[in-house]
Amino acid sequence: MNTLSLEFWLQAVDRLAAAFQEAEPRLCGYDGAIGDGDHGTSMCGGFREAQRSLREAPAADCGEALRGAGRAFLDTVGGVTGVVFGTMLDAAGESAAGLHSLDVDALHRAFAAGLAAAKKRGRASEGDKTMIDALAPAVEALRIAAERGEPAGAALAKAAAAAEAGMESTVPMEAKAGRARSQPRKGAGHVDAGAASVCLIFQTLARTADPAAP
Repeated sequence: MNTLSLEFWLQAVDRLAAAFQEAEPRLCGYDGAIGDGDHGTSMCGGFREAQRSLREAPAADCGEALRGAGRAFLDTVGGVTGVVFGTMLDAAGESAAGLHSLDVDALHRAFAAGLAAAKKRGRASEGDKTMIDALAPAVEALRIAAERGEPAGAALAKAAAAAEAGMESTVPMEAKAGRARSQPRKGAGHVDAGAASVCLIFQTLARTADPAAP
């Protein structure tokens, strides 16, 4: 798949809603080990609301689809999860405003904007044991794919693999943000739930582009 159309993004939101519903117990388990245990429920609710709102008010372009998902999180999901994931999706949508399809360059620009916004809003950087530890390598993978002129579908598969590696890198980390900061080992030994959600987002996008993607 060389470019990602509006229809791709609308289908992706439907698949993300289903993926997070299935993953809700797992994500809550990750969060429960180092936080308040509701991350999976928040992500599931955010994408369900995004799915509902985009069905009721269809987006006119890719930017509107991403911003619609971001607004669903910002308007309905409480806590840090709603703010940071909503900000990331909203910024990605703003970057893609007016575009009816995204090639790999536009895809990279969108998620790079999302990364910058999430870092600023969440006051987090790589190594803090947050979603950024999966999002930053995914964006870097998109950047490399854009430089090489790869199709968007292949770029998403590489971003998903990079996000998974980033998620796994959070296990030995000690948290520098969130509730885990107050724990004796600061969450060391556990996957960060936000990073796991970023990984699932990119995996789902990759599988929407190519059902054979891992």
